Amino acid sequence: MAVRQTVEETVCYRVAGFWQRALAGAVDGLVLLPLVVTTGAIALTLAAGVSALPRPSELGFTYAINLALANGSTGPAVLIMTALVVGLYFFVFSSLSGQTLGKRLFKIRVIDGFGETPTVGRSLRRILGYVLSALLFSLGFLWIGFDREKRGLHDWIAGTYVVQVPNPGR
Repeated sequence: MAVRQTVEETVCYRVAGFWQRALAGAVDGLVLLPLVVTTGAIALTLAAGVSALPRPSELGFTYAINLALANGSTGPAVLIMTALVVGLYFFVFSSLSGQTLGKRLFKIRVIDGFGETPTVGRSLRRILGYVLSALLFSLGFLWIGFDREKRGLHDWIAGTYVVQVPNPGR
């Protein structure tokens, strides 16, 4: 009788550091900027019938606050549309490959505790963790720099890690 033995391969990962993750996030922000501006402009034009869009120098946090507080329901509609575009970007890339375009550029990816790409549920929890981290004055993101495992609040909520992609030549 032959006994079949399987040897499970142990893979060790190196966690991605704060600055590597911050730079990947900046790249994602640059990728998202034209999408957000276009989507916001379309939503603003359709909802309010606005013919003149704001100049790029007028855009920013103050503009978003004024938009949310003025124009009745138009401002919140534009902000919700923007949040949906950003959330969808991170959700789709996270659940499909564990890498946004910024993470791919910096050779890092999101994994779960078993080294697999996050499930749809984990990706949703991660997005909700992003929102919570942002609402807490971005302290959930800054925590990455102080955590031993380099995990932010969103990582702890979703049970994920951001790791460097293993080099196949090593």
